[in-house]
Amino acid sequence: MDVWAFVKDVAKGAGRLATAWRRWGQQDRAEIEHTYRNELACLKEDLEDAATGDEKARIKQEIKAVRHEQRLFYRARRDLLLSKALVERMTPKGGISAGAPELSASKREVLRIAMTVLEQLEAGESFADRFLRGNAFYAAQDFENALREYGAALALRPDHPDTLNNRGVTLDELKRYEEALTDYNRSLQLRPDDAATLNNRGLTLAHLKQYEEALADFNRSLELRPDHPETLSNRAITLHDLQRYEEALADFNRALSLAPDHPTILQNRGATLRCLQHSEEALADYNRSLELRPDHADTLNNRGVALDELQRYEEALADYNRALSLAPDHPAILANRGATLRELNRYEQALADFNRALELEPHQPTALYNRACYLSLTQRYEEALPDLRQAIACDAKYQRMAREDEDFEGLRNDPQWGPKFWELVGTEDQA
Repeated sequence: MDVWAFVKDVAKGAGRLATAWRRWGQQDRAEIEHTYRNELACLKEDLEDAATGDEKARIKQEIKAVRHEQRLFYRARRDLLLSKALVERMTPKGGISAGAPELSASKREVLRIAMTVLEQLEAGESFADRFLRGNAFYAAQDFENALREYGAALALRPDHPDTLNNRGVTLDELKRYEEALTDYNRSLQLRPDDAATLNNRGLTLAHLKQYEEALADFNRSLELRPDHPETLSNRAITLHDLQRYEEALADFNRALSLAPDHPTILQNRGATLRCLQHSEEALADYNRSLELRPDHADTLNNRGVALDELQRYEEALADYNRALSLAPDHPAILANRGATLRELNRYEQALADFNRALELEPHQPTALYNRACYLSLTQRYEEALPDLRQAIACDAKYQRMAREDEDFEGLRNDPQWGPKFWELVGTEDQA
């Protein structure tokens, strides 16, 4: 057997493995194999979504390059494993540096380095285990355990951009937005042009009501990945929150041209259509969304609101009832059902819903405003005013609504409490 031929194999294998090892941040063997498979799967999805011939050609070249590197990695492992068996047979008890007299010192050093690389790659799977367990916990919506596993993974590899991104997403789910932002910022320092992380940071910035910064992230993400329906939808939601409804609608339309049967995007476009006073079109989006995802409490709630706007109160009530059978302690749905019950003159049931919603969320504006209306109708003016004050503090639109709402007619004209009402809501000139 030609010992030097094996030494050359070892040298080539060590170089290939070291290249892969450096590329993937010194991950272990099992994780490198997983990463190659995952990268190929993502590229195949991108290929299916590619809109132009040039984009398809570019992605095909990327797939070819990753497959080539994957083959080199497997060949390198084979070379090293064969060489390891030979070296173990030819090496005396003192080890490579002490024996193998037929090899020069430089050749023995090549063997030593190659064996070290192999041992490091096969030393264990602690980082991979932690990272993959974090992903599994996140998929199961067990966010606390996912957070623990990602933290353990980052203790082993602090500058791993995917783990930082995934922990950021988990922190966002837990409403720990500032911490999520820190992780996204670090991930983007390591990998500045990652479209997914830019999209995720945009979502967290939107949750923090930093809408212009969120738009900048969504815009950059869409420069890198122009036809990504979820990012288009996220930008549309941010534009909606900025009351730029026509721009939001354009993004939703583009997203749905790419993903026509996406229930969440349909639901969100419905909300924008409602704000543009296109209630019938909104209703059509909610209906389609519920065909695709029948037992979704938020969509049932939103369709209930659209039906309320069309004064189809009994149908709205049926949607709220069904939504609350799925999410019994949802404050907004309770508040909306209470408002519909009030329109149906079922005041005691309405009051029970408002009270329950405010037990769960003391500053729920819909419940506060509608309870103030009920208290005004029953001439409990002193109790109505604090609720109205809190509702206006939550959302200034209730100031205008209260000035015009017939339910406050008695309160407006009451000699004792009327002046306090007008002090609270102001006049049109003061608005």
